[in-house]
Amino acid sequence: MRAPPHLAACALTAVLSTSALGAALDVSTGYRLRALSFKNLKIVDPPQDKSFISQDARLGFAVRNIELTGGGGPEPVTMDVALALHGVGIAGSSGPLTAPFDRIASHYPNAEFLPFIESAYVRAHGLFGYPMDVTFGQQPFAVGSGLFLSDDGVGLAGVSAKGSLPWWDMKLEGYALQPRASQQMAQNLTVYGASLEIPSEGTWQFHQLFERDLRDQTVIGRQASRARRSFSGVRYQISFGPLVFDGEAAMQRGHAVPSGPVPFADRLTYKGDAQQMRAKWKQPLWGGREGIGRLAVARGSGDNPTTASVDEAFFPSRGHRYDGLERAGFGEYFGATPYDAFGGPSTHTATGLPPGASGIIAVGLGLTPPSYKGATLDIDYWLFQADRNFGPHRTLGGEFDFRLRYGFRDRFAMSLSMARFRAGHAISLSKANSRRYALEISGRF
Repeated sequence: MRAPPHLAACALTAVLSTSALGAALDVSTGYRLRALSFKNLKIVDPPQDKSFISQDARLGFAVRNIELTGGGGPEPVTMDVALALHGVGIAGSSGPLTAPFDRIASHYPNAEFLPFIESAYVRAHGLFGYPMDVTFGQQPFAVGSGLFLSDDGVGLAGVSAKGSLPWWDMKLEGYALQPRASQQMAQNLTVYGASLEIPSEGTWQFHQLFERDLRDQTVIGRQASRARRSFSGVRYQISFGPLVFDGEAAMQRGHAVPSGPVPFADRLTYKGDAQQMRAKWKQPLWGGREGIGRLAVARGSGDNPTTASVDEAFFPSRGHRYDGLERAGFGEYFGATPYDAFGGPSTHTATGLPPGASGIIAVGLGLTPPSYKGATLDIDYWLFQADRNFGPHRTLGGEFDFRLRYGFRDRFAMSLSMARFRAGHAISLSKANSRRYALEISGRF
């Protein structure tokens, strides 16, 4: 199809204008399709199967290196202006998603594959002569690995600044941001904090985040409001020969004001912690060949039922949880973080765990044999356990994951995967099984 002359002229004018200003126009796009089939989705009787096709698309524009000053200073002040659209949805669906996918869908402004603004920001480089970048607007953002803060594909609105310090190549970042409202509730959450990065043999990151949450919420089974939580974390990453290691630990503190007709205490106290680590290495295999071995361990503290006014469960409001219309976490089916999971039969609890259970311990082992003609097989096994449970059992289940994938020049990829989750006694006394099958095709430019 031939473009109308006036549109072609506008596009040519834009390109020539950016070239004249020394700026560069970047256009990025990506699309992912997943054909999903769940067998015995909710684990408990009666069995429920569900199949659908999910879509995730992005389109981004950025004009970079716009000069704001002449050659008066040692370094010119430049600016980037960026806009990114994002859309998620179910192919052929005109109605709302049902549990447990409705909770994931509510994270996005809409889940009908209609584009929404994921990010729209202005970023200034070298502002006021300092070696720092300042970003204003709605922006993609995560703290560390996302353990206690991530935008998860919807952006965070506010301001962030990151710059170099004059000592030991350290970098300092500060931010004050507000997540956008979800489909289910108005947004009354503000997050602010700072991060310090110190290079050594690896890289150390120290994080301090504060949450100011004015929403009415349920804590330890009771109503509360005006929550103020703080998260202190440290992360260490290193790539040393055949070994890659990434470890992170965090501590949660804070308080909330009990509400409701009969408040149960003068103050509710938060006192939780979490740790997670991942490692991978080159694994010698048969015939002198090498594969990749993997180990992952994570733990989030659960609530102690004997402390009525103290919540020991680690539970950030906006940690990394979602990947399109599915969970992001440990296990293709269970999708666990140290504090919540996919749900299965427990779709009415905030954690996705059975009532009375809180905090998750996850241990995973994986192996990737050598590729064959570009095709790669990943095999992983996961064990999940509740950190605390009011009931007699803590075992949540075990999961086998198999994925066969093929990629072409880091632009086009396709994979076929199967996950088999066997519930533990904390979820099902009969140890029922659930399975997830997926065909994924993605491309980006």
